[in-house]
Amino acid sequence: MHVDCFDMINPFVIASSPATRGADNVIKSSACRPGAITMRNFGHGMGGGGFFYPGFDAVVKGQPAFHSHAVGNQCADKISSLDEYCEEVKRARRDMYPETKLWASVGHYHDIEKYPDWKKRWKTEAREVVNAGADAIELHFNTPGVATASDRQFNYYQLIEICTKMIKETVPGVPVMVKLAVEDIDCLTSMRRAVAAGADAVGPTARWKAFYFDLDWKTTEARPGSGYGGTQANPLVCFEVADARKNGINIPIYAGGGVFSYDQALRYIMAGSDMVQLGALACSGGIKQCQRLMKECSDWMDKNGYASVKELKGDALTLFNMSPDFAQERQRRLGEAYRMRDVDQDKCIGCGRCEDVCWYKGIELEGRKARKTENCIGCGYCFQVCPTGALKVDA
Repeated sequence: MHVDCFDMINPFVIASSPATRGADNVIKSSACRPGAITMRNFGHGMGGGGFFYPGFDAVVKGQPAFHSHAVGNQCADKISSLDEYCEEVKRARRDMYPETKLWASVGHYHDIEKYPDWKKRWKTEAREVVNAGADAIELHFNTPGVATASDRQFNYYQLIEICTKMIKETVPGVPVMVKLAVEDIDCLTSMRRAVAAGADAVGPTARWKAFYFDLDWKTTEARPGSGYGGTQANPLVCFEVADARKNGINIPIYAGGGVFSYDQALRYIMAGSDMVQLGALACSGGIKQCQRLMKECSDWMDKNGYASVKELKGDALTLFNMSPDFAQERQRRLGEAYRMRDVDQDKCIGCGRCEDVCWYKGIELEGRKARKTENCIGCGYCFQVCPTGALKVDA
């Protein structure tokens, strides 16, 4: 599963998170042998626990689930100076799995509020972590709320371009990865600005601010939703990746957000991403779950005849980029298949769901069975709600 860009042994990046805070956690995370690990940035803090809904079993089984950070106690950060942080970088680089690349996250958008000299601080951080052994720098611009905060504090797109250019000039020859939000912004514009400033890779990543609670909210644990994400993010990020490729973004992409199972990871690559971030799965699921996902991706590729990540990358873009005429013809053929398909009387149980969802009087119940009428237009609503397959068309 080697990835040519950045000479990585596989396309998986353990994202900046509690799972990558400090040398001990980086070393622990490297046991699953990812392509790269992004060490959490200095001053970001250690972070707290996570919450899965409907539960962790859904994650393991590849079922829909969402995840929230910041549940339970927030762990204190023991690293109090940049010198200490750089010593952690040195130790991580020395003791982690040697073939895994070490990326170091630099800066935090709250620095802009707190420090008048934040640019100087970021440049110093970049130089020092590279001297300590980091293989690449990541600019972390997807922290939940960063795009929202931009409306109140700064121009998000301008910040991306200025900071990317600044760090590229500070550590020439070192890859600079720009991790980007998909919330409240136009992600394509963000990527274009990063590319214009010389970014070596961009990472559209889905994490939102959210407010989730049980209806019996008075007796349930607090779930503030800082860092909300989950499987629902997968098609959204797939679109951002495919849209970027369609519109000429040619540099490496490392997409992330809501990747809990092998199929979600593979979709990002098939949409055009070179790499896949594993963040919530690593810090809230554990390294063994990352190991499981990576193996399942490899097994699926072997089973389906993909010899390399290069072959898999962008494989679904034909579907995304099909011409309007061809797409319309496919839609017409499906509509005709819906219209012409009769109800399988042997499978119909007379539940009435099809009649209830039909808005054209195109299907009706006669006794205990559903039957098509001449008013059917082939919209397909009834096919989606049939519980028995009495209404079904071949793929």
